[in-house]
Amino acid sequence: MVPVEMNMLVSSNPQVGAKNLTSDGSSFQINLQEALAIPVTAKSVSVCMEESTIWWTVSNIKTGVNDKFYVTGPDINGVSQNFVVTVPPGLYNLSAIETTILRELSNQDAKPGLFSISPDDATQKVSLKINEPGTTIDFTQNDTPREILGFTSSVVPVDPSLTPQELLAPNQAAFNTVNYFVVHSDLVSKGIRLNDTYDQALGQVLINVKPGSQIISTPYHPPRINAQELAGSLKSTLRFWLTDDQNRLVDTSGEYWSARIVIRYYI
Repeated sequence: MVPVEMNMLVSSNPQVGAKNLTSDGSSFQINLQEALAIPVTAKSVSVCMEESTIWWTVSNIKTGVNDKFYVTGPDINGVSQNFVVTVPPGLYNLSAIETTILRELSNQDAKPGLFSISPDDATQKVSLKINEPGTTIDFTQNDTPREILGFTSSVVPVDPSLTPQELLAPNQAAFNTVNYFVVHSDLVSKGIRLNDTYDQALGQVLINVKPGSQIISTPYHPPRINAQELAGSLKSTLRFWLTDDQNRLVDTSGEYWSARIVIRYYI
C-alpha cells in the first residue's frame, strides 16, 4: 500500500478566507475551491491536528456578568459614600484587578487605601484587608467578581468599625476560568473521546503562556483520529469551532486562531 498525506492550514481570519465567523470569534467555516475527496478504496484514514495557535486573551471579567465592585466607605472628605466600580473586561490576575479597582475608586474621590487585597499562597485564597472604618464590600450583587475572588454572596466585613482587619475568602480564588482549549471540526464524525462522549474534537491546546500572549501548540504525540468515514466522501465546506475545558464556546476577544491538520491514508 502507498501512504498518502494531505496537509491543511485553517484560520479564523476572514482576510485569508474564513467565512461565517461568529461574533465571538469561536467558530468559522471554510469553503474549499477544490473539494476534499478521499478515494473509496482508502484504508486507515486518520485526521491529526499537529499544530495550533490561539491567543490567551479570554476574559475572566466580562461586561454585565462580573464587572461591578460595590464599596461603601469614606470619601476624601470623610463622608460615607456608596461607590460602584466598573472593571473593564479583560484577563486579570489578582494584582491587576486590585490596581484597577483602587484606581477607579480614586477617580470617584474615595479616600485612598480603603482596603487592599493580596494572595494567601498557602491556601490559594484571597486575603482582604480593611484599612478604613466604615468600609464594606457588597458581594450580594450578582454582577460582582465574587466567585473569582473566592467570596460568597455576603457583605464583608460583618463589623466595619473594626479596623484594620484582615479577612480570608472562604473559597479558593478562581482566576483561571479556562484550563485548556479544545478545537473541534465537522471534518470528523466523532473525534477524540472526552470521558464517555464525542463532540468532534480534533485536539487539546494547553495554556502554557502568560496572559496576553499567543499559544503555539506543537504536541510531541498528537493523537491520530480514526476517520475511515471520509473514504469515498466529498467535502466542499468545513466548520471549525473552539471551546474551553467545559465545552463552552470561547470568546477570542477579537483575536484569530489557527490549526494545521494532517489527513493520512493508504491506497
